[in-house]
Amino acid sequence: MKFSKEDILNIFKLNIENNSFIKAVFSNSKNTTEYKKINIKPLIIKGEIRIQFEQFKENKAFHSNLSVEETFNYLDNILDNFKQILIINSSEEIQILQNKKGFSVKNKKTDTKQVSLSHNKKKNYILEDNTPIPFLIKLGVMSNDGHVSKEKFNKFRQINRYLEFIEDTLKELQDKKLIDNSMKIVDFGCGKSYLTFALYHYLKNIKNMNIEIIGLDLKDDVIKHCNEIAKELEFTNLSFLKGDIKDFNSFKNVDMIFSLHACNNATDYSILKGLELGAKAILAVPCCQSEINQKIDKSKTTELKNSLSPFGNHGILQERFSSLATDALRALALELCGFNTKVMEFIDMEHTPKNILIKAIKGNISEEKLSEKKAEYDRYLKFLGVDPLIDTILKDYFLK
Repeated sequence: MKFSKEDILNIFKLNIENNSFIKAVFSNSKNTTEYKKINIKPLIIKGEIRIQFEQFKENKAFHSNLSVEETFNYLDNILDNFKQILIINSSEEIQILQNKKGFSVKNKKTDTKQVSLSHNKKKNYILEDNTPIPFLIKLGVMSNDGHVSKEKFNKFRQINRYLEFIEDTLKELQDKKLIDNSMKIVDFGCGKSYLTFALYHYLKNIKNMNIEIIGLDLKDDVIKHCNEIAKELEFTNLSFLKGDIKDFNSFKNVDMIFSLHACNNATDYSILKGLELGAKAILAVPCCQSEINQKIDKSKTTELKNSLSPFGNHGILQERFSSLATDALRALALELCGFNTKVMEFIDMEHTPKNILIKAIKGNISEEKLSEKKAEYDRYLKFLGVDPLIDTILKDYFLK
């Protein structure tokens, strides 16, 4: 049986108006279509039902929240553009296919649970609020009954965001057969070690892994305090050492290194040490990337004074450009060392301006791809017109 466009619109209207609608997916678009895929779902915003459209174009997602009336008008415009539509409601899946003769509809009974429509639904954290966690209590993030105060919630959120990155990294390492159920990890510049303790708790108490973790810092009092807490919490195989990154040699064959807010070139030395130790994963959140900015000031060939002079003519813009340029160079250099890299947001800007995370996982790179990356790297250095430290110290680790 063939269905008309009006019939399909009525299916949407029936599902949305009786509050059984959960989501719909438009796929297999026609060549003339601007968006290649569209997801829609209902939301409640300020007490009113809205339909959220998530539309994909060139690997980018565009979001809009429409009223029910606007939704029906928009659906009327886009129905002809997709050959396949899936509607999911609380009792069935409705598969809609379109060809030259019209639409066909196939129903399949399901038992899909209705999800919350709240646009501001509670975030599900790896470490939950109102659940006492000894290391968070000891560090003052939680009260004894497990409550996180308003003043400490940003720190609590940062810790959970960090663990989300660790969770993703762990899965990737295991999927690539780079680790099994044991890990050696170094945290360079651990400071007060909120994240180091969180890492130990997550891997040991939640994932039940065999782990050895060392936190390294230059401050005597910090190291002493952290070792005392680790002992009180009975976190065996977690220790804290005083020392410089460049001199660290307590581990061999490390699985992962983490560097949080290591200032300026300390991030570069953390990356270098990770390579020296054979790290399979390198996570770095850089800070105070001033080296390239200072060298651009003295460079006679940098494009910051030529084609990008609108940046170079203003100190604050050049400084911010240089910070991003530094981290882009680090990510590219790690790719030349045989890593797959991603640069992503660590936590929201409202909590700290130092929010870029460089994530590098050991991978395989073809000779052709390596050659392309090396050419890209050389062009980039020429464009910057500087001789950065990371180029000097990592050259020996570039794949040939």
